[in-house]
Amino acid sequence: MKKTVSAAIGSTNFIIDEDAYARLDSYLAAFRAKLHEGADTQEVMTDLENRIAELAGAKLGGENRVITLSLIDEIISSIGMPDGTSYRRESQEATSEATKSEPVVHKFFRDRDHRSIGGVCSGLAAYFNLDVTLVRVAFILLFLFGSTGFWLYIVLWIIAPTANTPTEKCQLRGIEPSFENLSKFTTSK
Repeated sequence: MKKTVSAAIGSTNFIIDEDAYARLDSYLAAFRAKLHEGADTQEVMTDLENRIAELAGAKLGGENRVITLSLIDEIISSIGMPDGTSYRRESQEATSEATKSEPVVHKFFRDRDHRSIGGVCSGLAAYFNLDVTLVRVAFILLFLFGSTGFWLYIVLWIIAPTANTPTEKCQLRGIEPSFENLSKFTTSK
């Protein structure tokens, strides 16, 4: 008989085995220790917990099942280790073919980190992996020839959300929200 713990992961309540809870707790502690202390550290940790909750919820479905140690190992291997190495357990090697990672989410946001006015051009450049100068020149040319660029910029400025969290910044660029990628968007202060 195993003990279970009721725990909130990313503001979602789960029932988790005691040994799985200990592994997840040590993983989160190692992750927190690797981050540079700064304003974004809490945001990264919140995003990480939300990602863990999302993966656990997808694996468990809508059922009220218990999170096991093997599920925690699977989630940790899909996210990655804080030092950038891959995480492999003996039990996972047998199921590695059955476990496929989810597709990377690629969404458009305004990029306020590299903005000149509202972040629309820098967001488009990051989304399409273009040089931001090229996008800005295109908008200026559209503005000069019929003011289309001005109205397009205003509309995108109004409807596009801003990439505030490290996870949203990863989604803007179409990269996986792993530890290495999330830590690129933290600022040490």
